[in-house]
Amino acid sequence: MSEFGDEKEKSPIVDTIYSIFRDSTRRTVLKLLSNMKLTADELTKELKISRPAVEKHLKQMLEIGLIERKADTYPTLKYIYTIPTPGIDLLSNIGDAIDTFITTLREEYNRRLENEEQMYVLGMSSKDRYEAIKKSYGSILEKLKK
Repeated sequence: MSEFGDEKEKSPIVDTIYSIFRDSTRRTVLKLLSNMKLTADELTKELKISRPAVEKHLKQMLEIGLIERKADTYPTLKYIYTIPTPGIDLLSNIGDAIDTFITTLREEYNRRLENEEQMYVLGMSSKDRYEAIKKSYGSILEKLKK
């Protein structure tokens, strides 16, 4: 059964991944690391948060292998954070799934709006119902543009 289908099934890794993606700071870290390799100090500067906060976010992602840390010893010891290939693949797949979802949802709501408008024009729906649905779907469609 799917992750959503049975509450008795628990998947700590899935819960951790959801937790990571729910947090805007961790999403920003992933976005930054998807473009370049960075140290914790560089991430601290970019994110404008404390070093301990950055390290907390990095630790959560390191624990599940979403990012990795490599030592660079020249000229002094520093750790460089990157996203390994499986992490890049995960991010790409999630991005593609979100894009597909938004496109499909946008098409579905536009179709529903057109159907409701036709029903209204044909006198099979009230003006109040049409306006309410138009407002509701319009609000959702506006959010999907962002």
